[in-house]
Amino acid sequence: MTALIFDTETHKLHGEIIEAAWMNVKLQDNRLSSDFQYYGSQRYKPSEPINLVAMAVHNIVDEDLEDCLPSSKFQFPAGAEVEYLIGHNIDYDIEAVKRVGVDTSNIKPICTLAMARYLWPKLESYKLSVLAYFIHPRNEHKNARQLIKEAHGAFTDVQMTLLLLDEIRKQRGIHTFEELYEFSEMARYPTHIFYGKYKGWAIKDMDDKDIHWLMGKTDDEYLRTSLENELLERSNINENEELPF
Repeated sequence: MTALIFDTETHKLHGEIIEAAWMNVKLQDNRLSSDFQYYGSQRYKPSEPINLVAMAVHNIVDEDLEDCLPSSKFQFPAGAEVEYLIGHNIDYDIEAVKRVGVDTSNIKPICTLAMARYLWPKLESYKLSVLAYFIHPRNEHKNARQLIKEAHGAFTDVQMTLLLLDEIRKQRGIHTFEELYEFSEMARYPTHIFYGKYKGWAIKDMDDKDIHWLMGKTDDEYLRTSLENELLERSNINENEELPF
């Protein structure tokens, strides 16, 4: 079994992989660590030029990739039997991997973005760089800054995800990757709204009409389920409070 922290950079939104980075991690004796058996990064050449908006995010330009393998050649590290794939918004990375034909059907995704939102629902932002500052005490912000300066490179994002994952694990008292996976799956169903006109609201504090409005706007299956469950819970409460005559 291998647990990999994983990140990709793509040539455009939902595009081809141009950089991938990974680090295997172990969770033993209440300690998260790596023996660096699977540790590294690789760049790939997409089939079309890099989008300028994406370029401004990761600072990878077309000339950097001239001698790289094509994006279609991506594979996980040789010998790594990946059971858990960990990342910040890991679904994005998994979709990028699936687009080149890699089978991910037996991989259990662990999403640090979902878990961070669940644990700290009132933060203004859940970008990795913001969370890196958040989990460091103020007297250690200089240390965080050194890492953040390289943010949006796949390998730096892997390193920041490791720090965030360890903080999440400590906050929840988690001792195994299976427990992390189960918490990640639970955390995918939000308790708060994180974007749009209701950003910052707890779902339980929203009016029925607002919940119905949002259900008509969202295509997020996890948010929709949370909204539906809130309405169902309210209807059950109303039924229980009805007079018995």
